Amino acid sequence: MTGVTLDAAWAVPGYTPASVGGEAVAVSPEAIAVTIEEPEAVNKTKTLVRHDANGFITQVILEAARPMDEISKSFTEAGIDHILYDGPVDIKDAYIDLSQDPPAVLPKPDVVISGEIRPIKADGVDALHLTVQPEKCTVYVWYDGKLVHQEDVADGKIEFAIDQAGAFRVTIVAAQPYKVCAFEVLAQ
Repeated sequence: MTGVTLDAAWAVPGYTPASVGGEAVAVSPEAIAVTIEEPEAVNKTKTLVRHDANGFITQVILEAARPMDEISKSFTEAGIDHILYDGPVDIKDAYIDLSQDPPAVLPKPDVVISGEIRPIKADGVDALHLTVQPEKCTVYVWYDGKLVHQEDVADGKIEFAIDQAGAFRVTIVAAQPYKVCAFEVLAQ
């Protein structure tokens, strides 16, 4: 293996030592000042995000054989709801806000739970009293990986009592654009 040592002269842009197969060439400062484009900026492609009429994201296309602008044009001609977005899109935690012009990708808001989530007695009397926002949602109760109860809530009030001991998973699903919320209740 041959070692190469570069001296300080090599650090000057445009300098070519005479010993490297030619005469040293003086380079003007204008020739040295070169604009270099960042590879990320040059290669940056848009993300194509398909959505339904409510802004629910149905598909995210990160790369394709055709340019995204061409695919977008084809989707527009076919009447397929979509946007081109600069950046990553998490299909689970984002939605399209169609009230903005142009539509924007935004993070889904959380379901807000008020009240104490605590272990309860498995006597059918001790109960959790919770309030959720948004008020309209569907509550699912799971035990041992199986759905054991489902209820639509219109007033945001949830009461949970049970006479069977065990760990229960409660899932709250509100309308688009809210995230799905889940928590565990231990009945002893």
